[in-house]
Order: sequence, then C-alpha cells, then structure tokens
Amino acid sequence: MPISDIHVLLQSWLDHGWLREPQAVGLATFEAQELVAHGFDAISDGGQLCLYEDERLFRRGKRPVQASFKAYLQRGQLGANGLDLGYQVRLAGFLRAAQPLPAFRVLLEQGGRSGALLFDSGLVLQFAANLRGKPRHYYLTLVEGHVADAELPDRDSDIDLRAASVGHVQALYDSRDPADLQRLARRGHAALRELAQLLS
Repeated sequence: MPISDIHVLLQSWLDHGWLREPQAVGLATFEAQELVAHGFDAISDGGQLCLYEDERLFRRGKRPVQASFKAYLQRGQLGANGLDLGYQVRLAGFLRAAQPLPAFRVLLEQGGRSGALLFDSGLVLQFAANLRGKPRHYYLTLVEGHVADAELPDRDSDIDLRAASVGHVQALYDSRDPADLQRLARRGHAALRELAQLLS
C-alpha cells in the first residue's frame, strides 16, 4: 500500500470534519472487526464507547511521520476519528498548504505555548510550541473530528470523552478573537507571531 502524504490526509479532515476514507490508513472499513484484525488496541470507557488505536506510517515530503490513528466507535458505529502526531508536522506549513481555511476559532493557553483551532464542523486541531528552547514554531499534536451525520445516542456526552473534543479544549484554553491574537503576538514569542501572521 502506498504511504499517504500527511498533508493530504489532514486536508481530508479539514474538508469533511473527519477522515472518511479508511483506505488512507490501510483499512477496508472502520468497523470493529476490521480494526481488531489490523492490530488496533481497544480501550473501552466501560459503556458503549470504545477507542481503537494503532500506529500508522505516513510521509511529509521524503520524511516519515509515525502517528497514532484513533477511531471512536459507539455501539459499533464510527462516531469520530483522529491522529496523535506528536511534534512532527509544523502547524504553519500545514496552514499554508490548506488555504483557504474553513471557519474556525483560535483558542490559546495562558502564555501561548499551546492551543487549538476549533472549526465549525467540530474538527479540533491541537498544537504546541517546540519542547526545548524558546517557542519558535507550533507543531500539530492532535487532530480529531466527529462524523457529522452519525446517528449516535447521547452524542454530546460521548464526544466529550475524546481528548480533542470541543468541550475538552474549551475547558483547557481561552478563546481569542483576531484582534486579540494580533495584540498578543506583538508582545509574544516567535511561534505566536508566526501563527498571527498566517491567520491575519
């Protein structure tokens, strides 16, 4: 199977709010039996929601990107999916390639070392500054989106169990309007200035 380009894969999340094509991560379907057959670990919340997770290899240019693909099934139906990326893909590079962006809000922690872009589709892109030294760049760390047309009972409570759910990131970060972001960037670090310039 050809290795997918990580930027193309992330664009699919932007376009649809979730990854619709299981073939992009080496699967025929997102059904539980298929996930288990391909070595995914299953973690249940003790109720009807189950997280399936496994490492997948992608590429960024000629460089390999190893990420953890996550699929959230409720009563056997896909409710959400995402990628845990670590510090391998720069947020700025992805945002430049993904223009124009769908409508979103910017959320930042105090000090601006990490934050999230929250899209109207419910897609969440979490990011964080480099781990060592002064914050020079933001890296995408977690991407999660829910299936918009899934008929899932108790969607609001179950979706909040996801690491990058809307409720979770709103509890972690403060919402910033564009003018506020520009003001913070003028006094802030290089990663914040880079983000404000890209989003202006």
